[in-house]
Amino acid sequence: MKRYPKIIVSAAAITCLAASMTACSSGDKGGDASGDKKGGDTLVVQTSFDLMTIDPARQFEFTGSTVDDAIYQTVLNFDNGDFTKPIDGLCSYEISDDSLVTTLTCEDTGAKFSNGDPVTVDDIVWSFQRLQGVQGNPSFYLDGVTIAKADDKTVTLTSETANPAIPYILPNSNLGILNSKVVQENGGTTDESDGAEQFLNTNSQGSGPYVIETYEPDSRVVLTYNEHYNGPEPKFKRVVMNNVSAETQLTDIQSGQANVVLDLSPDQVASLPEGSVQVSSVPSTKTIYIFANDNPEVSDITSNEDFREALSYAVDYDKVLELAGEGASRMASVVPNEFLGAVPVDKAPERDLDKVKAALEKAGYNGEAIPFHYNSDSTVLGVNIALLAESLQAHLKEAGINIDLKPAPAATQLDGYRSGKQPMGIGNWGADFPDPTNYLTFTPGDAVSMRAGWVAETAPEVMALKEAAAKATGDARGPAYEALFEAATKTGPFIPLVQPVQTVVVDNTITSFVSNADNSFEFATAK
Repeated sequence: MKRYPKIIVSAAAITCLAASMTACSSGDKGGDASGDKKGGDTLVVQTSFDLMTIDPARQFEFTGSTVDDAIYQTVLNFDNGDFTKPIDGLCSYEISDDSLVTTLTCEDTGAKFSNGDPVTVDDIVWSFQRLQGVQGNPSFYLDGVTIAKADDKTVTLTSETANPAIPYILPNSNLGILNSKVVQENGGTTDESDGAEQFLNTNSQGSGPYVIETYEPDSRVVLTYNEHYNGPEPKFKRVVMNNVSAETQLTDIQSGQANVVLDLSPDQVASLPEGSVQVSSVPSTKTIYIFANDNPEVSDITSNEDFREALSYAVDYDKVLELAGEGASRMASVVPNEFLGAVPVDKAPERDLDKVKAALEKAGYNGEAIPFHYNSDSTVLGVNIALLAESLQAHLKEAGINIDLKPAPAATQLDGYRSGKQPMGIGNWGADFPDPTNYLTFTPGDAVSMRAGWVAETAPEVMALKEAAAKATGDARGPAYEALFEAATKTGPFIPLVQPVQTVVVDNTITSFVSNADNSFEFATAK
């Protein structure tokens, strides 16, 4: 999940918002020990690192994605705020009527790698084939796709089955284009024998606005300007990212030690004096939901559709939104509201205790306590899952539904959830790419649905809509997926709760910037 909606923010238009992110780090590992301070052409960014590697074919974490977006260019992009329509990057594209073949036409854009070599079609083909071959976490993006060079300006991507999502996958920084010659000279291959990861962690081989200067995954990352970049020269030629706790981020943005901080909680943001900073809140790609297992062998209560209908009307959604913080959104399906195929929010259920009572009577529910599982130590973009569970317990009880809270550490809870044997609980999902096909995992028989006991045989109408959506092309895709997810939400085991926001706090020395829901802050566009 690497490129999503962008908001361009000017200082004059900013107001302070109580926003929704919390830190993951328990302590400080960076800071000013390096001597890198903000000012002049240096941008200092404080965040809690989620960083394993910056090899595009292997990284699948938040911080790695942010870094790679600054180092690598992609064949396609998304225009600011609109990721329903991919636009040209290094190439333009056409997709066949049957959605089997995506053709990339790569005119000379003047793009050059950090050593001055021009970006070629051969580099594009090799980069994609390497992504497939190394079998890293993001390799699935091009599963079943054959990549071929047609001529010096053209690449074809041929899918085994209809794959209209390809243009929505290609802007992802995992598909950043590498200097194939240099990477091969340093151990790069297009199969599992590839040995270029260590080299790529310390030697940039992209054509984006920055190159890597320092890579210390536990403490800091330093980027410097790529003098061969073919885009506008950035104001900040040097970017210093430090791995520090949210508490230190709060102190540093107040004292002037940082330009940008990414992990403040709503309470921390609210504590900042009004006008002292700029706050940008953008829709995240996260979905937080209740699951109610559809397998009667797991629970004869949660598998009852009338009970699940009662549950959908019993939730006090206003209290959920209040807990999630300003800017959080209701959801009428598991698909984020900005995505193609999302169900309009006005179709989401509202709390109605009379409907709850009637549905519970039809279900034959007599107040039995239902085990309710959740992560006891997780916060999702400012939403404390333990507090959410306790809040749900209170307002579900008001509606006549009793849940027995079963908190567990995230690792333990995830294993239990994946077993498919939990009757009820809280789950969350983040998009890997901004297309509704990424949410088919919530349809009968797919991976996430199987964790909630929802099999294809029990939902023939939903399966028919799924088949129709898969066949839809062009402008018909949105309505087809909307119909699918509306039906899946109505009859399935998932009750969408909230789409939280992602928040970035920026000091007043910056007059404009671009913030997006996945990478938070675009270094090269800050002014």
